Amino acid sequence: MQEMDELMERLEAITAAGRRAEEMTAEWSTRQFVGRADEGRIVATADALGTLTKLEISPLSRKRLDARRLADEIVAAVSKAEEAAAAAKDELMSNLRP
Repeated sequence: MQEMDELMERLEAITAAGRRAEEMTAEWSTRQFVGRADEGRIVATADALGTLTKLEISPLSRKRLDARRLADEIVAAVSKAEEAAAAAKDELMSNLRP
């Protein structure tokens, strides 16, 4: 009988861990991650998978930066957003491990 009780406890623990994993994944999947460049005047937003969903470029950045520098700053902002999403994914995965 003790063996059955231990198995039931394990099953309950596994079920609870599964629910926790589902909740954490659902919360993570709705998050958005932001990267900024050019002193915050360029803002890139990515979803949980690192896909760019929004890019805001200040008119001041457009005026004061040449095309190459503007492109570099945009890439920097997007990269920061992607890196934040990847870091959050890594954190989620490490928290899901037993």
